[in-house]
Amino acid sequence: MRDVMKTNEEIQREAQRMLDLGRQYREQHRGASGEIVPLPRVLVQLPDVQVSRPALPGNDAESRIVTRQRHIEAAMADDGMIYRLMERETELGAVTGAQAEVSEVMVSRAGFDLLHAGYEMVEEDRLFELLTPYSERAENRNEGDRIEDREVAEVETILETHLLPASDRMRTKAEIVEYLEGRLEPGVFIAHAIDRLCAREGQQQSQTQRHALRLTINEP
Repeated sequence: MRDVMKTNEEIQREAQRMLDLGRQYREQHRGASGEIVPLPRVLVQLPDVQVSRPALPGNDAESRIVTRQRHIEAAMADDGMIYRLMERETELGAVTGAQAEVSEVMVSRAGFDLLHAGYEMVEEDRLFELLTPYSERAENRNEGDRIEDREVAEVETILETHLLPASDRMRTKAEIVEYLEGRLEPGVFIAHAIDRLCAREGQQQSQTQRHALRLTINEP
């Protein structure tokens, strides 16, 4: 079972822990000689996600499956410490030892924005992959074609709308219909869905204690 998309509050708490680790890294290398560049330290490993890539031009093979691995690391720069969001792509079934493609996605001195962007990218990849059949169907749908309730329910499950408050569930359902009819671009649709998941309240169980005062009358 996968982890549910984190809320803004959860990402903020995780970012604070990440910053604490970053400060420890900075203190360890504060007095390092300028000739020695300390190795970056991985602070957060984001969830892996698999995505499909179209076949290369002139290649008869089908689309390739690529695993995207992302992490946030601390590194020392000339003017202090920075945080970097890194991404590594590995083709499924690639030859062992083959050099994976690694890229620097974002650089920041803050923690929350970098971590938030990383989780958004993971969720965006996941949703694009799961919704591809529906997007293709929407492109080929004729005006006036009926949207089946089953399709709407399937997309609701993918978006995990049961986690949202009632008002957001209604708005999301309306956008699902627009999306399935081809009137809402997949990228915009997914961005709205992620924003609502992040903005929802944390799934924390609260217990309410009820204190009752019992009056008794003692009989003589």
